[in-house]
Amino acid sequence: MEFSLVKDNVADIRSDSVVLPCYEEPRLPAAARKIDRTLGGFLADKAKLSDFKGAFGKTVLVDTPGDFNTKTVVLLGLGKKENFSALEAFRAANIAVARTGQRSRTISVDFSGLDKEFLGVFLEGMDCGAYEYGKLKSSGKKKNRIQKVYIASRKISADYFNTQTARASAVSKSVAFTRDLVNDPPNLLTPSILAEHALSISEGSEYIDCKILGKEEIREMGMGGLSAVSFGSSEPPRFIHLSYRPPRKSRKKVAIVGKGITFDSGGLCLKPADSMRTMKMDMSGAAVVLGSMKAIGELAPGINVHGIVPATENMTGASAYKPDDVITALNGKTIEIINTDAEGRVALSDALSYAVRLGVSEIVDLATLTGACIVALGLHNAGVMGNSSNLVKSILSSASNVGEKMWELPLDAELREEIRSRVADVKNVGSRWGGAITAALFLENFVSDVPWVHIDIAGPSYMEKTSDWYRYGATGFGVRTIVNYLTER
Repeated sequence: MEFSLVKDNVADIRSDSVVLPCYEEPRLPAAARKIDRTLGGFLADKAKLSDFKGAFGKTVLVDTPGDFNTKTVVLLGLGKKENFSALEAFRAANIAVARTGQRSRTISVDFSGLDKEFLGVFLEGMDCGAYEYGKLKSSGKKKNRIQKVYIASRKISADYFNTQTARASAVSKSVAFTRDLVNDPPNLLTPSILAEHALSISEGSEYIDCKILGKEEIREMGMGGLSAVSFGSSEPPRFIHLSYRPPRKSRKKVAIVGKGITFDSGGLCLKPADSMRTMKMDMSGAAVVLGSMKAIGELAPGINVHGIVPATENMTGASAYKPDDVITALNGKTIEIINTDAEGRVALSDALSYAVRLGVSEIVDLATLTGACIVALGLHNAGVMGNSSNLVKSILSSASNVGEKMWELPLDAELREEIRSRVADVKNVGSRWGGAITAALFLENFVSDVPWVHIDIAGPSYMEKTSDWYRYGATGFGVRTIVNYLTER
């Protein structure tokens, strides 16, 4: 999708569709009123008949006469101006694409009434809204036809527009890359193939290197958690380490760690058939790490970043790890296995320990870790927990800045007793109460005293129903927050 800045009134731009964002106000915006006059009041009449008052997400479509500059006019409700934020900007852009994408190659958007601070998020929303996963369909046809978008505003400078466009392009391409990884079926996205995707990020990059550990190297290093989870699968595990060095030397080192379970059967604690479906998405955290590394390779922030992924399947083979097993993680702590379907945290124990060995100053992990987080927060919010209030606040701020919904849960010390083991240092599951929190408390055992934040993305990483702002399947949730956090330091 190509973006162009136009200083003309949106009514004077020739395009297939024009989108007129409208706050919930008594009158339509000036650009809409100009078009309405040209249409003889038909646009205002249609808005009145549709009870359009600018409520968020509400739209009105009007087909115009053949001699008009555009074929279709779309009124797009933004809600109350005082409530408008990056979240609404991102979603409104997605809606604009959904309403025009099947009928238009070119669209123009009236941005004159929106603050320029929302430009970057809006552009990301349009690009992300055009995403389609159709590579496995024999027809190869795409529904979205948009090729060019004109942004009409006299308040935005060319330099600012070009900066925001370049950033939005890098971010949205990385989100699409992330969504493709998660949407790929598990027979086509194994741990080995995920590692190949990681290598592709480093190839030709001036700033990114990639190190891949195979099955024997993982065992020899002492990664007992990742090894144990992989025992039941015929697919060998992979440990992925992408490292980014900034153009100028920096002492700051941040690790982003992602759960990479490319398919989760539950292991010997087998999931029911209905629960096993969509478990290709259990590597969403890993995909966010790879997508974020892809973006920062292009955006070149001024800090060192390590992207770390423990990748494996969790299967039920003859050698599969078992309840009551005790395994030893990379940092030497022992783990009693209570439930083999709580495998993500077991694999992450080694990845977090590895990050500590690198001497990083901060660790952020992302994982589709618990159904308990979905029970607590629903499908659209990620849960955030950590041992550093400052780091938690920074992550939540970055999420708010780009319009991704995250909510802090307490890392409640009283719940540590739930994962205390009688035979080992820690057990991988507590009771059913506070499951998202006890999972985070388990991970805390492997970060030493390094400032750390855990983001449970089990809810928002994958949608089984299409909405106005998300298609069915992977969302790429988390990439935009992580990239914003790393590049705004």
